[in-house]
Amino acid sequence: MKRTVVFMALVCSGCPQQPSAPAPVGETVSPKDSPVPYRVLKDETVNNSVEYHALVPEGVKHDEMQKLIEYLYRHLWTRHEDEPASGAAYVYTSETAYQTLPRTPIASAVRKSGDLQPALENRVPLEFWQEVKLALEPRSDEKWKLKLKVDRDDVQRTVVVTQPYTEPGEDRWAEKLSFNQAMQLFTDIAQTLCEKVPDLRALTFSGMWQDKEVVRIALTRSDYSALKLNEIDERVGQHHGRAFLELATGKKSDQQADRENTARIAKEYRAMLAQLKGRATVSPQLK
Repeated sequence: MKRTVVFMALVCSGCPQQPSAPAPVGETVSPKDSPVPYRVLKDETVNNSVEYHALVPEGVKHDEMQKLIEYLYRHLWTRHEDEPASGAAYVYTSETAYQTLPRTPIASAVRKSGDLQPALENRVPLEFWQEVKLALEPRSDEKWKLKLKVDRDDVQRTVVVTQPYTEPGEDRWAEKLSFNQAMQLFTDIAQTLCEKVPDLRALTFSGMWQDKEVVRIALTRSDYSALKLNEIDERVGQHHGRAFLELATGKKSDQQADRENTARIAKEYRAMLAQLKGRATVSPQLK
């Protein structure tokens, strides 16, 4: 038995060793088909997991970065015959962000072992026009004649919004329009834009009804902060709740509850307009 073991050992010792596959050579620059040129800071594959760090010039825009991280994912998973089991690509706009721990990439494409799709993250801010467009979507009035119109000044970061007062869900002028209805739509638009468009500096709202401008309100970012429109909305909701309770308990008639509730809400909106000190005009038609 011992002789057999020794024999096998001698035979195997003379067998030629199979050469191990060479480790992939790391890249140093972006391939020619990359949507954005970059320099590779690190390209390392360990245990079939790739780690890739790339440096792009400053000033890369959001959409360009999105195309790049999508490209990097495809590139890392197809550049060799055997695709990696996992991997991550990180993109920076400065070497300091890469060298300083913890690292702070501006974008990344990460796919962990077992994941079917990569997780893509793009921290490059949207451009101003994109912020405005995204804030106002989705819109059901795109094909309407009476549709919301937005005029942007991308340099000054301002917008003028022209809003027709129409029947809900219809492409026709509202048959009736009250002061409170007009103000509610203004506060909705103002909050939407000021909250979802961080670069917005000033907003002008023009409310149109029956082909005439009946509301015009101009406010800056600081005006918006001072108005606290979210708190006004909360108080308006409380007024509605009070009116409902008065009706439910029989303390007020329908007409009386509605009249008093309308007056309380109008008082909130008129106090809001007073803070703008002449930069808000409302047609006396609206009661």
